[in-house]
Amino acid sequence: MAGKITVLHPEGNAPTVGGKSLAPRPDTLDGKTVFLVDAGFENSGDLIEQLGASLQEHRPDITTVTVHLSTPFDPAPELYARIADEGDAAVLGVGL
Repeated sequence: MAGKITVLHPEGNAPTVGGKSLAPRPDTLDGKTVFLVDAGFENSGDLIEQLGASLQEHRPDITTVTVHLSTPFDPAPELYARIADEGDAAVLGVGL
């Protein structure tokens, strides 16, 4: 049973990763529209609901719009475009 075999190095080679800066932050949220995005993970809907209620109670000058992703793993370019066009900020709720 003499033959040639190929052995792969189990550690592999990690790709080079370039850093990205954070999105610009508004100076204030006064009078702004904030999208609250339920990403569809476990308990993320509860987190977004509680955050929305808290903002309505404590910061009524902020307009909140709650939206839901159908699944946390599929892109939603139409939703992202809507948030960019209509919103000033967004909070992505991942739950747990």
